[in-house]
Amino acid sequence: MKSMNDEDAVDFTKIDGNDEQRLFKHMLKGYSSAVRPVFNASHQVTVFIGLTLTHIFNIDERNQVLALNVWVEQSWTDERITWRPADFGNISKLTMAMRYLWTPDIVLYNNARDFSRGFVDTNLHVSSDGLVQWAPPQKIYSRCHMDVSNFPFDHQFCSLVFRSWMYDLPQLDLRIVQRYDGNSPFTKDSFTENGEWEIVDNRTFRYIHTSGSTEYSTVVFEMHLRRRMLYFMYNIIMPCVMLSILTMMQFALPCESGEKITLGLTVLLAYSVFSFNIAESMPETSEVIPLIAIYLMAIMAISALSVVFSVFVLTLRHGAENKTDMPRWLEFLGFRLLAPLFGGSTQEKRRKHERAKCIIDTNRVLKANGIREETISKGLIERVQAELEFEHMVARWSQLANIFDRFFFTTVFMLTVSSTAFLLMVAPNMENPSLHDRVWDIL
Repeated sequence: MKSMNDEDAVDFTKIDGNDEQRLFKHMLKGYSSAVRPVFNASHQVTVFIGLTLTHIFNIDERNQVLALNVWVEQSWTDERITWRPADFGNISKLTMAMRYLWTPDIVLYNNARDFSRGFVDTNLHVSSDGLVQWAPPQKIYSRCHMDVSNFPFDHQFCSLVFRSWMYDLPQLDLRIVQRYDGNSPFTKDSFTENGEWEIVDNRTFRYIHTSGSTEYSTVVFEMHLRRRMLYFMYNIIMPCVMLSILTMMQFALPCESGEKITLGLTVLLAYSVFSFNIAESMPETSEVIPLIAIYLMAIMAISALSVVFSVFVLTLRHGAENKTDMPRWLEFLGFRLLAPLFGGSTQEKRRKHERAKCIIDTNRVLKANGIREETISKGLIERVQAELEFEHMVARWSQLANIFDRFFFTTVFMLTVSSTAFLLMVAPNMENPSLHDRVWDIL
């Protein structure tokens, strides 16, 4: 092994070439990139790592993969490539290709792609004191468990786990870089904002991973992401609210229009299409059901219930066609309980008074035409009275149908408003997670 005294005796100015070329030849003389950059094999190589996030390329909820563009900043000291700047034209830094020097085998441990795709082959900056700096840009794909229970008001926590693939702790110690300007080791100085996600917070920590009896130094960069809601409010929530309004409008349609059921079924079909579109962007998991899916199912159930209500109202509307008297329980429920709140007659004696009035009106019609009651058969009088009674029955059933129509409108309105208010106001504020209160699951 060449000592420092031997190097002092060498006249580097006599080596052919310019200063950088002479320095390059001096550094690589007897150098091997296959071994760690220490003279004593028992010594540990300390590698400092930092991360600069430039862009969130994509977050695939379906496959639960986070794609980022980053600069993986690494630095370490190579004891075998020190020199005196005065011997090489006062050159204190030199840029060299990656293939000439030893580089640590740091990998993204929770990689979601092929591990053979390493860092980009970029140049390294070497200082005269042996400090090597390397910041390759890289597009990385990380596994990230997505909790979509509060979608689209969800928060996600994604981690980037870096460690050496082969060197254990006695050989290589991976540490968090300490920036000279006091910034976080996980910086966003060159970050381009993402249209769907915003970074709420980030943190960096180091821990020792144990695999059997072997220990590995590990550095974790963790992000707290929050989904931007404007896109989903405009494309999902608002159409659902408008369809809910259409669901309630079927109770405003008169029974004679014949379109109450058609409108309800059309709205129900539209909800089914929305549910299918949302399911395409959700991860295929049975662990949780997204909040927006629960909301859609609730609104679809309300829409289906509205169709059932409309069928019931139409049945009441045509109840007199069977020439059957109104059941006492239905009459009590409609005219005694619901009529005071939703309009309609509440007095039973009014019904008897109207029947008596029908008979009086019949006699007046006969007298007005100069016809005596004695000259008219009793059957004809009974038939006229039966027709009047039937008209009264039709009006009675129609009145009951209107009462229930208003009652069902109010019921659907309250259900729709409460479910929508829960989705937009209560659920998003039920949980406000913090990155620093979260316990990280060690790999």
